[in-house]
Amino acid sequence: MIVLHSTNLKDWRLMRNRLCSSEELVGRIEKLQSSNPVCQLEDPSYLEHQICLFGPERYEPRYEYPLVVWLHSCSSGERELENVMPALSLQNYVACAPRGTVACDPEGKLFRWGSSNASTAIAEEIVFDTIEMACSQFSVAKERIFLAGFGGGGSMAWQIALRYPKRFAGVVSICGQFPQEHRPLSNYENARDLPSLWLYGNESNTCGIQQVCESLPVMHAASLAVDIRQYPCGNELLSNMLSDTNSWLMERVTSQPAAVEQCAEESFSRN
Repeated sequence: MIVLHSTNLKDWRLMRNRLCSSEELVGRIEKLQSSNPVCQLEDPSYLEHQICLFGPERYEPRYEYPLVVWLHSCSSGERELENVMPALSLQNYVACAPRGTVACDPEGKLFRWGSSNASTAIAEEIVFDTIEMACSQFSVAKERIFLAGFGGGGSMAWQIALRYPKRFAGVVSICGQFPQEHRPLSNYENARDLPSLWLYGNESNTCGIQQVCESLPVMHAASLAVDIRQYPCGNELLSNMLSDTNSWLMERVTSQPAAVEQCAEESFSRN
């Protein structure tokens, strides 16, 4: 197993959008910053974004691996990926995880994904720059890039994947609320073709049965292709959630039903 840590994106002003054909996103960051001089873009947590990269066991450089982009939960960081991959798979994927856009503590050790327009625009840039870095370090199948996240990271995964569905082979949100703000279905015609997996705990008070039921009419109206699964937990990341995620991902990678392995339920993270 290879785990690399890399510091990149030291100045948001130097970032360049990777979606040159998107008129909506080009110049979006500069416009937001100029319209709000006290917005979160001035926060020091933006100046040094850390990225965690993961290489699979018995890495074969001649094989193009699926890439999993992991967005961590609230009050966590990019190294959450180190706990996720052993339960997901140590062999099937290259993976990468950027740090959230807003610091949760004075020491700057814990982070979250901001919900403002500015934070969302920054998160989009960070995700696409992280993908570019992973592709430069490992052999990646560009058509098999999956966006996934837990808690607040799951919500951000929804937000970004629905806005740019053609850039991803699928999205996985674990205990992440379906977005209600920032016009999440502005690109719904393309989002209809985006494979989506939504895992939630039936005891969660932020992404539980009530929240899922409230989102279903919107998903149905937009004709989204969403596989929804319920687990007996609250805001927790269970090992069998990740095992099921691996099966779901591999079905889309191989275009064949994955062999299902029984996994003992174990909670190793709470949102």
